[in-house]
Amino acid sequence: MLIMLGVKMHIKNEIRVIGFDDGPFVRIKGNKALVVGVILRAREYLDGVLSTYVTIDGLDATGKIIELISKSRHCDQLRVVLFDGLAVAGFNLVDIHRVNEDTGKVVIAVTSNKPDRVRFVSALKNLDCYEERRDIVERAGEVESVEINGKSIYFQCAGISVDEAKVILKKTSVRGAVPEAIRMAHIIASGIVDGESRGRP
Repeated sequence: MLIMLGVKMHIKNEIRVIGFDDGPFVRIKGNKALVVGVILRAREYLDGVLSTYVTIDGLDATGKIIELISKSRHCDQLRVVLFDGLAVAGFNLVDIHRVNEDTGKVVIAVTSNKPDRVRFVSALKNLDCYEERRDIVERAGEVESVEINGKSIYFQCAGISVDEAKVILKKTSVRGAVPEAIRMAHIIASGIVDGESRGRP
């Protein structure tokens, strides 16, 4: 069921979320990058880990992640999908509105630094399917901000109001401004790829 913008969402303290982040990649080792999704009950209880591989600078991340979520045994309990920005594996863009429409889950893409849309779109011109990539960025909507634990975080959302997205981000973050599910996904992905995890603030 699609969660429509403007419909009030009841946000429980133990809301189940999945946060995605990619692992480090070296182009000479192949054209695939690991993407890990960590399922948390709010910001404390680990419920599961999902993973897939996507093409570096490709356009398959959206479909791969939708399939991963839809086939997961946790799908019915998940309420929110969190991404570290709009891109994984270089410039493999995630269409947050398509993820929302196809899974029925709220989607929020967050970044620690305010995105420079003009510069980002300009960089896409160096890749194939430029118009499709540009449209994904434009569909993501306006960049909003919220202060969490004394730090500003920037986000774009689908299937939820801006104010409700702010509540979710606050409920799912622990010490820093980045939601805990994304932070854990980064640590797990880097640990698998490099043999030892890399922390992130």
